[in-house]
Amino acid sequence: MKSPEEKKTRRVPTRMTQAQYDAICRKAKDRNMSVSAFVVEAAAHSDNKIKIPQLIRIQNLANLAADACEESDPQTAAEIQREVNAIWSSLK
Repeated sequence: MKSPEEKKTRRVPTRMTQAQYDAICRKAKDRNMSVSAFVVEAAAHSDNKIKIPQLIRIQNLANLAADACEESDPQTAAEIQREVNAIWSSLK
């Protein structure tokens, strides 16, 4: 059972365009979240987003790792690239 602090008791009716709603639904689905959970997460934790310089560093590190093992272990290099692509997709 949830503690009183964890129990959801507030409703916040919101108006938006159909295009905005469609975008929110798509992003929620991409993250396997309900629309409600996605909106709460995005609003309550939006300051936790990865910044562009951090994304660039992550991409550069992944490229270095893939390059380093490409000749000796192409399977691992491909796996690194798949993981990086999954991260990029989740940030859309």
